[in-house]
Amino acid sequence: MQKVVVQTFSEQDKDWFSQVAVGTRLEVQFLDHFDSRFHSEMVGYRFGRYVIIRFEDGNFPQHEGVAGMVAICRFLIEDSLGECFAFKTEIVNMMRRPDRLLFLDFPKEIHRRALREKKRQLAHVRATIRMLGENGLRGQPFDGIVQDISPGGCRFQFDESHTGRKVNLLPVIITLLSKDGSVDREVPGKVRNSRYQDNLLSIGIQFDELNPDFEQTA
Repeated sequence: MQKVVVQTFSEQDKDWFSQVAVGTRLEVQFLDHFDSRFHSEMVGYRFGRYVIIRFEDGNFPQHEGVAGMVAICRFLIEDSLGECFAFKTEIVNMMRRPDRLLFLDFPKEIHRRALREKKRQLAHVRATIRMLGENGLRGQPFDGIVQDISPGGCRFQFDESHTGRKVNLLPVIITLLSKDGSVDREVPGKVRNSRYQDNLLSIGIQFDELNPDFEQTA
């Protein structure tokens, strides 16, 4: 189990929090009788004052009087190590127009937990990926690049021509290519998450087996 780090915010943390991009997906859990959970995205914040999150029309708390209610927010940041973040907050205000928004009290502290033991190395390696169906049948290949890699997994970004916005959690084969386009290596794994940001789709892949030689891949 990865260690949980509790961090309190100060003025020195402004630069770090600014790296939490607008559009970051958050799960919001209301600490009410129903333990209600909703998915949202962060659309802005004022450091030390409030965080603003937006909901889709069909995924917005319907009950009134949520101001003052306590909630827990969770989100992921897929950098080289990959971390899960969680913080407790209080709902300050709710708006329904022009968008469905909640204003949250800025967190006093945040809990951070690394998602993987090995830090991923930044990379820019051409690759293709195929989804595996029943009986190990391979689907069509999709072009892209490996953005980062470690012995246990990698992040694959689809080519900008790809029109999909999500990938199911399926087994895959990722093929790493040499500079001349020839096959360098094939590695089986499983899709663990997908992210659509800035009109590009990327997926986090966990390899079926550790590959120690990827420790120094760049």
